[in-house]
Amino acid sequence: MDGLFIAFSNSLTALAICMAVGYACRKFGLINDTHTVGMTNLLVRVATPATMFMALYRSEFSRALLLECLATIAITSVIYILGGYLGLFIAKIMKASPGERQNWQFGVAFGNVGFMGIPIITAVFGYEGLIYVAMALTAFNILTFTIGMRMYDNAPRDFTVKGLLTRNPAIPAVIVGSIFFVSGLRIPYAIEGGVTLIGGITSPMSMILLGVILARQNLKSAFTDVRMLPAIGAKLIIMPLAVLPVLAWLVPNPIMFYVIVTLMAMPPAALTAIFAEQFDGDSFTAAKFVVVGTILCAITVPLISLFL
Repeated sequence: MDGLFIAFSNSLTALAICMAVGYACRKFGLINDTHTVGMTNLLVRVATPATMFMALYRSEFSRALLLECLATIAITSVIYILGGYLGLFIAKIMKASPGERQNWQFGVAFGNVGFMGIPIITAVFGYEGLIYVAMALTAFNILTFTIGMRMYDNAPRDFTVKGLLTRNPAIPAVIVGSIFFVSGLRIPYAIEGGVTLIGGITSPMSMILLGVILARQNLKSAFTDVRMLPAIGAKLIIMPLAVLPVLAWLVPNPIMFYVIVTLMAMPPAALTAIFAEQFDGDSFTAAKFVVVGTILCAITVPLISLFL
Protein backbone atom coordinates (compact mmCIF):
# COMPACT_ATOMS: atom_id res chain seq x y z
CA MET A 1 0.00 0.00 0.00
CA ASP A 2 1.23 3.51 -0.80
CA GLY A 3 3.23 5.06 2.04
CA LEU A 4 1.65 8.48 1.58
CA PHE A 5 -1.81 6.91 1.77
CA ILE A 6 -0.87 5.29 5.09
CA ALA A 7 0.56 8.57 6.39
CA PHE A 8 -2.61 10.48 5.51
CA SER A 9 -4.85 7.75 6.91
CA ASN A 10 -2.97 7.61 10.22
CA SER A 11 -2.89 11.40 10.50
CA LEU A 12 -6.59 11.78 9.76
CA THR A 13 -7.37 9.06 12.30
CA ALA A 14 -5.44 10.93 15.00
CA LEU A 15 -7.11 14.21 14.06
CA ALA A 16 -10.52 12.51 13.98
CA ILE A 17 -9.98 11.52 17.62
CA CYS A 18 -9.50 15.20 18.47
CA MET A 19 -12.65 16.02 16.52
CA ALA A 20 -14.57 13.30 18.39
CA VAL A 21 -13.43 14.81 21.69
CA GLY A 22 -14.80 18.20 20.62
CA TYR A 23 -18.04 16.58 19.48
CA ALA A 24 -18.45 14.77 22.82
CA CYS A 25 -17.58 17.85 24.86
CA ARG A 26 -20.29 19.83 23.08
CA LYS A 27 -22.89 17.05 23.43
CA PHE A 28 -22.18 16.61 27.15
CA GLY A 29 -22.19 20.35 27.84
CA LEU A 30 -18.50 20.73 28.63
CA ILE A 31 -18.17 23.33 25.84
CA ASN A 32 -20.88 25.89 25.10
CA ASP A 33 -21.28 28.74 22.61
CA THR A 34 -19.34 31.16 24.80
CA HIS A 35 -16.40 28.76 24.98
CA THR A 36 -16.56 28.27 21.21
CA VAL A 37 -16.23 32.00 20.57
CA GLY A 38 -13.22 32.19 22.87
CA MET A 39 -11.60 29.11 21.32
CA THR A 40 -12.12 30.50 17.83
CA ASN A 41 -10.56 33.84 18.73
CA LEU A 42 -7.60 32.12 20.40
CA LEU A 43 -7.10 29.88 17.39
CA VAL A 44 -7.48 32.52 14.68
CA ARG A 45 -5.80 35.46 16.39
CA VAL A 46 -3.05 33.79 18.42
CA ALA A 47 -2.27 30.14 17.67
CA THR A 48 -2.50 30.18 13.85
CA PRO A 49 -0.39 33.36 13.47
CA ALA A 50 2.21 31.76 15.76
CA THR A 51 2.25 28.67 13.54
CA MET A 52 2.61 30.76 10.38
CA PHE A 53 5.45 32.78 11.91
CA MET A 54 7.35 29.69 13.03
CA ALA A 55 6.93 28.01 9.64
CA LEU A 56 8.87 30.88 8.06
CA TYR A 57 11.22 31.42 11.00
CA ARG A 58 12.42 27.81 11.01
CA SER A 59 13.01 27.69 7.26
CA GLU A 60 16.55 28.23 6.05
CA PHE A 61 16.60 31.03 3.50
CA SER A 62 17.48 30.31 -0.09
CA ARG A 63 16.61 32.08 -3.29
CA ALA A 64 14.93 28.92 -4.56
CA LEU A 65 12.71 28.65 -1.47
CA LEU A 66 11.79 32.34 -1.70
CA LEU A 67 10.73 31.86 -5.31
CA GLU A 68 8.73 28.78 -4.31
CA CYS A 69 6.92 30.79 -1.63
CA LEU A 70 5.97 33.50 -4.12
CA ALA A 71 4.97 30.84 -6.64
CA THR A 72 2.75 29.14 -4.04
CA ILE A 73 0.88 32.41 -3.43
CA ALA A 74 0.41 32.91 -7.17
CA ILE A 75 -0.60 29.31 -7.93
CA THR A 76 -3.09 28.97 -5.07
CA SER A 77 -4.59 32.38 -5.90
CA VAL A 78 -5.28 31.24 -9.46
CA ILE A 79 -6.77 27.96 -8.24
CA TYR A 80 -9.03 29.75 -5.74
CA ILE A 81 -10.35 32.03 -8.49
CA LEU A 82 -10.92 29.14 -10.92
CA GLY A 83 -12.64 27.23 -8.13
CA GLY A 84 -15.11 30.09 -7.79
CA TYR A 85 -16.00 29.77 -11.47
CA LEU A 86 -16.38 25.99 -11.05
CA GLY A 87 -18.77 26.49 -8.13
CA LEU A 88 -20.77 29.04 -10.14
CA PHE A 89 -20.93 26.62 -13.09
CA ILE A 90 -22.31 23.84 -10.88
CA ALA A 91 -24.85 26.24 -9.37
CA LYS A 92 -26.12 27.12 -12.85
CA ILE A 93 -26.37 23.47 -13.88
CA MET A 94 -28.27 22.63 -10.69
CA LYS A 95 -30.49 25.73 -11.08
CA ALA A 96 -29.50 26.70 -7.56
CA SER A 97 -31.30 29.27 -5.45
CA PRO A 98 -29.40 32.49 -4.70
CA GLY A 99 -28.45 31.14 -1.27
CA GLU A 100 -27.17 27.86 -2.68
CA ARG A 101 -25.31 29.63 -5.47
CA GLN A 102 -23.45 31.93 -3.10
CA ASN A 103 -22.46 29.09 -0.75
CA TRP A 104 -21.41 26.68 -3.48
CA GLN A 105 -19.39 29.28 -5.34
CA PHE A 106 -17.50 30.34 -2.21
CA GLY A 107 -17.18 26.83 -0.74
CA VAL A 108 -15.81 25.25 -3.92
CA ALA A 109 -13.35 28.12 -4.33
CA PHE A 110 -12.05 28.23 -0.76
CA GLY A 111 -11.20 25.11 1.24
CA ASN A 112 -10.49 24.77 4.92
CA VAL A 113 -6.79 25.62 4.57
CA GLY A 114 -6.48 26.75 8.18
CA PHE A 115 -8.53 24.52 10.49
CA MET A 116 -7.88 21.31 8.52
CA GLY A 117 -4.97 22.12 6.20
CA ILE A 118 -2.57 23.06 8.99
CA PRO A 119 -3.08 19.95 11.17
CA ILE A 120 -3.02 17.53 8.21
CA ILE A 121 0.09 19.03 6.62
CA THR A 122 1.81 19.30 10.01
CA ALA A 123 1.09 15.64 10.77
CA VAL A 124 2.29 14.37 7.38
CA PHE A 125 5.05 16.80 6.33
CA GLY A 126 5.99 18.77 9.48
CA TYR A 127 7.38 22.32 9.36
CA GLU A 128 8.95 21.64 5.97
CA GLY A 129 5.46 21.60 4.48
CA LEU A 130 4.01 24.34 6.67
CA ILE A 131 5.87 27.13 4.90
CA TYR A 132 3.82 26.41 1.78
CA VAL A 133 0.64 26.33 3.87
CA ALA A 134 1.55 29.78 5.18
CA MET A 135 1.77 31.07 1.62
CA ALA A 136 -1.49 29.41 0.58
CA LEU A 137 -3.18 30.80 3.69
CA THR A 138 -1.90 34.28 2.85
CA ALA A 139 -3.53 34.07 -0.59
CA PHE A 140 -6.64 32.62 1.05
CA ASN A 141 -6.97 35.47 3.55
CA ILE A 142 -6.47 38.16 0.93
CA LEU A 143 -8.91 36.69 -1.58
CA THR A 144 -11.67 35.59 0.81
CA PHE A 145 -12.02 39.07 2.25
CA THR A 146 -11.97 40.73 -1.17
CA ILE A 147 -13.37 38.82 -4.15
CA GLY A 148 -14.66 36.03 -1.89
CA MET A 149 -16.94 38.38 0.00
CA ARG A 150 -18.25 39.70 -3.32
CA MET A 151 -19.70 36.25 -3.99
CA TYR A 152 -22.34 37.09 -1.37
CA ASP A 153 -24.96 39.49 -2.67
CA ASN A 154 -25.28 41.56 0.51
CA ALA A 155 -21.58 41.80 1.37
CA PRO A 156 -19.84 45.21 1.30
CA ARG A 157 -18.01 46.11 -1.89
CA ASP A 158 -15.41 48.49 -0.44
CA PHE A 159 -12.19 47.21 1.17
CA THR A 160 -9.13 48.79 2.80
CA VAL A 161 -5.65 47.41 3.41
CA LYS A 162 -5.93 48.31 7.11
CA GLY A 163 -9.20 46.41 7.42
CA LEU A 164 -7.72 43.40 5.64
CA LEU A 165 -4.75 43.26 8.02
CA THR A 166 -6.79 43.74 11.19
CA ARG A 167 -9.28 41.03 10.21
CA ASN A 168 -6.52 38.56 9.34
CA PRO A 169 -3.78 38.34 12.01
CA ALA A 170 -2.12 35.56 9.99
CA ILE A 171 -1.11 38.07 7.29
CA PRO A 172 0.97 40.30 9.64
CA ALA A 173 2.46 37.10 11.11
CA VAL A 174 3.55 35.99 7.63
CA ILE A 175 4.99 39.46 6.93
CA VAL A 176 7.01 39.45 10.16
CA GLY A 177 8.03 35.82 9.63
CA SER A 178 9.19 36.68 6.11
CA ILE A 179 11.45 39.41 7.49
CA PHE A 180 13.14 36.88 9.78
CA PHE A 181 13.23 34.31 6.97
CA VAL A 182 14.98 36.64 4.52
CA SER A 183 17.25 38.46 6.98
CA GLY A 184 18.29 35.47 9.08
CA LEU A 185 17.55 37.37 12.31
CA ARG A 186 17.02 35.21 15.39
CA ILE A 187 14.95 35.68 18.54
CA PRO A 188 16.02 34.46 22.01
CA TYR A 189 15.62 30.71 22.40
CA ALA A 190 13.19 31.07 25.33
CA ILE A 191 10.87 33.26 23.27
CA GLU A 192 11.16 30.91 20.32
CA GLY A 193 10.16 28.03 22.58
CA GLY A 194 7.14 29.93 23.86
CA VAL A 195 5.93 30.83 20.36
CA THR A 196 6.45 27.20 19.29
CA LEU A 197 4.32 25.95 22.18
CA ILE A 198 1.55 28.41 21.35
CA GLY A 199 1.60 27.39 17.71
CA GLY A 200 1.54 23.75 18.78
CA ILE A 201 -2.06 24.03 19.99
CA THR A 202 -3.25 24.91 16.48
CA SER A 203 -3.69 21.37 15.21
CA PRO A 204 -5.54 19.76 18.15
CA MET A 205 -7.61 22.86 18.88
CA SER A 206 -8.62 23.19 15.21
CA MET A 207 -9.99 19.66 15.17
CA ILE A 208 -11.64 19.95 18.60
CA LEU A 209 -13.37 23.12 17.42
CA LEU A 210 -14.54 21.36 14.24
CA GLY A 211 -16.00 18.62 16.41
CA VAL A 212 -17.85 21.23 18.44
CA ILE A 213 -19.23 22.77 15.23
CA LEU A 214 -20.36 19.35 13.98
CA ALA A 215 -22.16 18.68 17.25
CA ARG A 216 -24.29 21.79 16.70
CA GLN A 217 -25.63 20.50 13.37
CA ASN A 218 -28.34 18.04 12.44
CA LEU A 219 -26.20 15.45 10.66
CA LYS A 220 -29.19 13.44 9.43
CA SER A 221 -30.65 16.50 7.74
CA ALA A 222 -27.26 17.38 6.25
CA PHE A 223 -26.70 13.99 4.63
CA THR A 224 -30.18 13.86 3.09
CA ASP A 225 -29.62 17.07 1.11
CA VAL A 226 -28.45 15.45 -2.14
CA ARG A 227 -28.55 18.70 -4.12
CA MET A 228 -25.23 19.82 -2.71
CA LEU A 229 -23.39 16.57 -3.53
CA PRO A 230 -22.18 17.77 -6.97
CA ALA A 231 -20.63 20.85 -5.36
CA ILE A 232 -19.02 18.72 -2.63
CA GLY A 233 -17.69 16.31 -5.26
CA ALA A 234 -16.24 19.25 -7.17
CA LYS A 235 -14.46 20.51 -4.05
CA LEU A 236 -13.15 17.21 -2.70
CA ILE A 237 -12.41 15.31 -5.90
CA ILE A 238 -12.55 17.31 -9.13
CA MET A 239 -10.44 20.27 -7.97
CA PRO A 240 -7.44 18.31 -6.60
CA LEU A 241 -7.45 15.85 -9.49
CA ALA A 242 -7.74 18.67 -12.03
CA VAL A 243 -4.77 20.60 -10.66
CA LEU A 244 -2.66 17.50 -10.03
CA PRO A 245 -1.31 16.93 -13.59
CA VAL A 246 -0.74 20.65 -14.13
CA LEU A 247 1.19 21.03 -10.88
CA ALA A 248 3.13 17.81 -11.53
CA TRP A 249 4.47 19.48 -14.68
CA LEU A 250 4.81 22.96 -13.17
CA VAL A 251 6.20 22.30 -9.65
CA PRO A 252 9.51 20.40 -9.39
CA ASN A 253 9.63 20.36 -5.57
CA PRO A 254 7.69 17.26 -4.43
CA ILE A 255 6.83 18.65 -0.96
CA MET A 256 5.45 21.87 -2.46
CA PHE A 257 3.52 19.78 -4.99
CA TYR A 258 2.07 17.45 -2.34
CA VAL A 259 1.07 20.33 -0.07
CA ILE A 260 -0.74 22.38 -2.72
CA VAL A 261 -2.68 19.39 -4.08
CA THR A 262 -3.61 18.33 -0.54
CA LEU A 263 -4.81 21.82 0.34
CA MET A 264 -7.00 21.85 -2.77
CA ALA A 265 -8.62 18.63 -1.47
CA MET A 266 -9.72 20.28 1.78
CA PRO A 267 -13.48 20.60 2.45
CA PRO A 268 -15.35 23.91 2.15
CA ALA A 269 -14.01 26.55 4.52
CA ALA A 270 -15.91 27.23 7.75
CA LEU A 271 -15.94 30.83 6.54
CA THR A 272 -18.64 29.73 4.08
CA ALA A 273 -21.17 29.43 6.91
CA ILE A 274 -19.84 32.50 8.71
CA PHE A 275 -20.22 34.73 5.65
CA ALA A 276 -23.68 33.28 4.90
CA GLU A 277 -24.77 34.20 8.42
CA GLN A 278 -23.09 37.61 8.35
CA PHE A 279 -24.42 38.69 4.95
CA ASP A 280 -27.99 37.34 5.25
CA GLY A 281 -27.37 34.33 3.02
CA ASP A 282 -28.67 30.79 3.46
CA SER A 283 -26.65 29.94 6.57
CA PHE A 284 -28.45 26.60 7.13
CA THR A 285 -27.50 25.37 3.65
CA ALA A 286 -23.95 26.66 4.18
CA ALA A 287 -23.60 24.80 7.48
CA LYS A 288 -24.75 21.53 5.90
CA PHE A 289 -22.34 22.07 3.00
CA VAL A 290 -19.39 22.55 5.36
CA VAL A 291 -20.36 19.68 7.68
CA VAL A 292 -20.85 17.04 4.98
CA GLY A 293 -17.69 18.10 3.15
CA THR A 294 -15.68 17.96 6.38
CA ILE A 295 -16.86 14.43 7.20
CA LEU A 296 -16.41 13.05 3.68
CA CYS A 297 -12.88 14.44 3.32
CA ALA A 298 -11.72 11.80 5.82
CA ILE A 299 -12.35 9.35 2.97
CA THR A 300 -11.41 11.44 -0.06
CA VAL A 301 -8.10 12.92 1.15
CA PRO A 302 -6.35 9.55 1.64
CA LEU A 303 -7.72 8.42 -1.73
CA ILE A 304 -6.38 11.56 -3.42
CA SER A 305 -2.99 10.81 -1.87
CA LEU A 306 -2.85 7.60 -3.93
CA PHE A 307 -2.63 9.74 -7.06
CA LEU A 308 0.34 11.62 -5.60
